[in-house]
Amino acid sequence: MFAIHLVCTKCGERYSLANKIYKCSKCGSPLDVVYDYEGIREVVEDNDAWFREAPRVWKYWMFLPVSNLRKVVSLNEGGTRLYRLKRLEKDLGFSQLYVKNEGENPTGAFKDRGSSVEITKALEFHARKVVVASTGNMAASISAYGAKAGLEVNIVVPEGTPIGKLVQAMAYGAKIKVFGKAYDEALAESERMAAEEGYHLTGNYHFRVEGQKTTAFEILDQLHFNTPDWIVVPIGAGTHLRAIWKGINEFYKLGLIDELPKIAGVQVEGYDAVVRAWRENKPIEKIRKKVPTVATAIAVKAPVDGANVINAINESHGYLGSVSNEETMEAGLMLGREGLFVEPSSATALALAKHMREEGIIDQGESVVVVATGNGLKDIKTWESAMSKE
Repeated sequence: MFAIHLVCTKCGERYSLANKIYKCSKCGSPLDVVYDYEGIREVVEDNDAWFREAPRVWKYWMFLPVSNLRKVVSLNEGGTRLYRLKRLEKDLGFSQLYVKNEGENPTGAFKDRGSSVEITKALEFHARKVVVASTGNMAASISAYGAKAGLEVNIVVPEGTPIGKLVQAMAYGAKIKVFGKAYDEALAESERMAAEEGYHLTGNYHFRVEGQKTTAFEILDQLHFNTPDWIVVPIGAGTHLRAIWKGINEFYKLGLIDELPKIAGVQVEGYDAVVRAWRENKPIEKIRKKVPTVATAIAVKAPVDGANVINAINESHGYLGSVSNEETMEAGLMLGREGLFVEPSSATALALAKHMREEGIIDQGESVVVVATGNGLKDIKTWESAMSKE
């Protein structure tokens, strides 16, 4: 294993990897895993077999904080296809437009990348029961991987979570607890259960980041280690965008790519605290009011990785924007015409890319990858409602 320690993303405090900790004990900020990159370089440099290997999560084992690869909990996650959207390129004025279809993961969402790592780490910590807060996708994912590992899984979800996602989690044997009206309240309850009742806490923490950064690895691998100009990512907790930026920088640090892309993050209107903070150059303020949204998977009032998202956007000279419910559903239908069925939260990425192209933020000659985070079957009710209005 090339992981060497944990470090706070804000104050820089260091912690041992053996420390069962979920956030910085000094300032409460998210943690990051630090690696021996020279050691990793020796493994991948001039390694033709590794370069030829098909992209999948555990191809990148050297970038993951797991000590015993024989104990990895896997459902063959990753290896999702990168589609070129030639019809939409022409219609929307893009030079090259791709979608990374994360709905092809085992439980239908990008969360499986992080869950494979998190549940493997839970076994390393000798956990017997785990808890996670979720708006649905992570609930299903942790439930599946927990079942594979033989662990008891407890899910805390807010009211209004799409029934399809709860049914999926229950099918894997998870216990469901409905708590609060928003993700943030469910998150607080899951952390309480971990602290007071002995559950191993999973969710948007540092080990999940490590699994989810493989989205970036695969995009670059599938483009033959050529860097796209833009990568557009939906923001819920913000952990996926943070992870993608970390993965890109790790490949850049090792010389696997020559350039860095610009990162764009998208929130849905009504849940756009990070966008507002970035535009106004102010601290992130928690959204106080619950509003109707089609993008329930990213309807987060106070994204835990919001500050890290802003750092990634600024470092990459990228962009943050929000889209409406109507723009989201329109983008989802556009993807449908390309043969791709994504959940509404995923469609926000294309909706923002379309807006950025119209505004000239994305130039005509620039290449763009939009990350579609989940399968459309995750939220059939919302799509049924949209279709009935067609």
